[in-house]
Formats: sequence, C-alpha cells, structure tokens
Amino acid sequence: MACPGIACIEKQRLLREFISAVSYYHKIQSAQIESLIQGDSFDFEPEIAEAAERREQAKYAVIAHQQEHG
Repeated sequence: MACPGIACIEKQRLLREFISAVSYYHKIQSAQIESLIQGDSFDFEPEIAEAAERREQAKYAVIAHQQEHG
C-alpha cells in the first residue's frame, strides 16, 4: 500500500523524530566543543555515542518507511 505522500502521518512523525535526533546530536557536540574551549574535562563521548545511535535509528526508520510505502 502506497503512503499518500506528504499527507502520510507516520512519515511526518518519523521525519520529526529524525530532525529531533539530529538536533540533539548537534546540541551535544556543541556542548562538548564549548566544554573544551572552557577547559572543562567533562567526558561527552557516552552522550555523543547515544545521540549518534538515536540519530541513526531515526534515519533508518525513515528509510524503511519510504521503502515500504514508496
């Protein structure tokens, strides 16, 4: 069954989730850069890895939906 293009509610939800995940990933990276500039020693690697995984999962969910529904 074809997804009715832009009107597909699931597609829109998945895209919002992906955008949110990308935004969060960039926010964590920016915090790490700011921390380095300030000379702090906080380790952001676990948070960055988690955010990257969330971003990847969201990306592949969008891709899977598009492949399933065209």
